Amino acid sequence: ESLPVWSSSTLIISNPPTHLYAWAIAIQAASRKENFDCILVPSEIANMAAKKRGKAVKVRNAVTEDNIERLTVKQLQNLAQANSISITCTKKDFIRLLNPLEPDIDLESLKGGQLKSLIKKHRIGALRSNDEFIRLIKQKLSNDG
Repeated sequence: ESLPVWSSSTLIISNPPTHLYAWAIAIQAASRKENFDCILVPSEIANMAAKKRGKAVKVRNAVTEDNIERLTVKQLQNLAQANSISITCTKKDFIRLLNPLEPDIDLESLKGGQLKSLIKKHRIGALRSNDEFIRLIKQKLSNDG
């Protein structure tokens, strides 16, 4: 069985499996050269794409089945960003978190530095928690849906 005919930058394909085989051989040969920059072969790229598709399906299934709780932090962050939800807490979020901890202080009137010192005092992180992401994503999806 002959390899496909090469014509300048165009590859004439007579048989798709042969075409893929020819590319694999060409990449193998090129990778043996000293200044070859390609680090992935097509099969590795295909495997990476399949994994990425699998992860996307997992996220989509979790959303459609209303089972967002089983997603990882990174998946929740990506889903939040895709739905225009900030990953970091806003001033309003910090005030809501600090209200039960500092009931005697009017948190709405605090300036940036004062609020930052209270956030640091109570060790409140800048990023939203998993529960926050889940609540906000569900809220966003119910409003949109």
